[in-house]
Amino acid sequence: MVKTEIKRALGSWAFAATTAFGLFMMLEGRLDQTGGRIFSDSGPYLSKFLDSLRFTPLTILWPVTVMFPFVLSYRRERDSGFQGLMVLKASRGEYRRAKIAAVACSGSLSLFLPMAGWLLFCKFILGSGKVENPIRFLPELAGRFPFLYGMMYAVNAGVLGAAFAVWGLGLSAVVRNRYLALLIPVCYCVFTGVAAPRAWEAFKLIDPAAYSNPALGGWGIPLYELALFTIGCLLFIGGDCHAGKA
Repeated sequence: MVKTEIKRALGSWAFAATTAFGLFMMLEGRLDQTGGRIFSDSGPYLSKFLDSLRFTPLTILWPVTVMFPFVLSYRRERDSGFQGLMVLKASRGEYRRAKIAAVACSGSLSLFLPMAGWLLFCKFILGSGKVENPIRFLPELAGRFPFLYGMMYAVNAGVLGAAFAVWGLGLSAVVRNRYLALLIPVCYCVFTGVAAPRAWEAFKLIDPAAYSNPALGGWGIPLYELALFTIGCLLFIGGDCHAGKA
């Protein structure tokens, strides 16, 4: 059942739309940086990749992007009767495991694939392999292994994508009002961007440099990711248990 749910999630419109938006974010970042030109110079590809991520105003939307497809997914399946059919075919526990795995996989790949794909595009199409511009976070790694350094961003985005997607699934199971469920991710991003300390701004966690923030400590971000994922799982299981008793 887990494999079936993962295949269904990866073939859904939500996964396609989120992945496409991720690619659009990277392209928009490149266009913002160069004044509307993709092929503008022959500089180092890693710098172009990083600038594409850092210069786009759309990066502020990435937590919302991976949560939106899932904040209504559970309620939609329950109201349509699809959830009941899945439970009859297997069990409620297996359904929960399959749903969490599918959402985590979909959320992770929807951010990882656009970043990894754009890194490959930058490497083979846009520029050279030399790193000339100064890089503050792990400059030795960037200088010796620029592609590995870029992939670090893609992997980090994938981990965060899984955590935020599962959190969105949890909201779907406990928030009855669909408009409120959609509003909560937006409010979360606005709150962290305005009221929360700088180290906890949601849209900046996609940068691996956040792991070295002294305000968080070495384990701050991994614990934060684990907390988001755990809260999402607990909300989903709790909401599903309540629905099963109703």
